[in-house]
Amino acid sequence: MTSNAFRKHDAMQVIGHFGKSLKDFDESKEVIRKWIQSQPHFPEVPCDELIESFLVTNRFLVERTKEKLDMYYTIRSLLPECFRNKNPKLPNMKEIAKVVYYCPLPKMTNELCRVNIVKIIGEPESFDAYDCFGHQMNINEIRLHEEINLGDILIIDFANVKAGHVVKFTPVHMRKASIIIEKVFSNRIKGIHIINAPAYVEPVISVLKSFLKQKLLNRIHVHSSQKLLLNHISSDVLPKDYGGKEMPLEELNDLWLKKLEEYQERFDKLDTLRVNEQLRPTPLKNDDILGYHGNFQKLDVD
Repeated sequence: MTSNAFRKHDAMQVIGHFGKSLKDFDESKEVIRKWIQSQPHFPEVPCDELIESFLVTNRFLVERTKEKLDMYYTIRSLLPECFRNKNPKLPNMKEIAKVVYYCPLPKMTNELCRVNIVKIIGEPESFDAYDCFGHQMNINEIRLHEEINLGDILIIDFANVKAGHVVKFTPVHMRKASIIIEKVFSNRIKGIHIINAPAYVEPVISVLKSFLKQKLLNRIHVHSSQKLLLNHISSDVLPKDYGGKEMPLEELNDLWLKKLEEYQERFDKLDTLRVNEQLRPTPLKNDDILGYHGNFQKLDVD
């Protein structure tokens, strides 16, 4: 099947999971489209795929979907350091793509979740935390257009992480990343599996945990051996170098780099997409995300 056919196939299963019909899906999309036409501050009319992805990640709650779509554009002005100079064609982003693997795996789990592997390959000198997160957001941008699922499972492989990497993961970096994940993408994180972690990455894990609510803390698994992943994730899904049957992680990463090139026109457009606050018809909700009106809240999950 083509990527569009896969998306349609998965969408039908996901829609059914929520007890919705294709008619319900289309009606909700139409409500969102009409609302967007009444929002002059929007820099574009989102494509159907974006609207569909946001509807699913927000459980078909129309008002919540509106808020997240608005924040998808607004966050680029609120946290510019996370989005500035993150176009995949730029030298810094080409470099980070070589030293950080972020690979959503081809096959979903039986529960319609996408497994994602994060692994640092390069030396600390070539690593930048904002670029690392920007690379992940670029790939997630593609996912918004090409897939629909019920949640993410994250595998973090610390095998090549050195102390020099660790010091670059500051609490500020992780806090901003958690804000974007919560306020924009509403990622339903079904599990976090940490493997090959040396003792000196414990501070990073501790800081990460400080942003998570208890529900997600209960979904974190630290494995003494990566073989234990097979107790949680099917071998049909995992790459060969993780005990599975899928192609090796390096080959998967190469495919994702080619996919980034295919979406170059979209990334060029994203560089220019900013909301016009002077045209916003009602005050921005969630404008406390930078801590202006209170402390940061812990990352919420479904």
